[in-house]
Amino acid sequence: MADLDRIEGVLQQYNPVEIHEENSDSSTAVGRDLPGSATGQTGYGAQEGEREKVIPLPEEELKVGKRAMESVKHIRTYVVEEPVQKDVSLRDERTVVERRPATGAATGQPTEREYEVRELHEEPVVQKDVRAGEELVVRKEATERTERIADTVKKTKADIDKSGR
Repeated sequence: MADLDRIEGVLQQYNPVEIHEENSDSSTAVGRDLPGSATGQTGYGAQEGEREKVIPLPEEELKVGKRAMESVKHIRTYVVEEPVQKDVSLRDERTVVERRPATGAATGQPTEREYEVRELHEEPVVQKDVRAGEELVVRKEATERTERIADTVKKTKADIDKSGR
């Protein structure tokens, strides 16, 4: 009895079509010429003496494929300045002129003359050289993985009442 209730529930869920055995003409079936009705199916009423109906039981099949998805990594280089200090020793010369009384006898005649004394001054000179500090190595590594896909598919089943009703 529980099976009968379950079968009736399934039939009501899937829009049943009433088929009368006393009608020999297929055109008098309830729901005539409607999609999914008894007369709309191939094989039913094809010959007048033949009384059968083909009921398809469709089911879904899960097909899993793959597609390539692209992601982009951007690498941007930029310049920063940081202070650096270096000590350097510099030498400066300074001319010192002082007067003092002569200690020896005078030589020659008084004349006009110019003397030139050079001083040496060191100053820092800065030069910047570019050298390789470090480098980026960019490469791609590929790995393969298996991923289990879980989903549901629909399948049409039929329970047949064998009680003879």
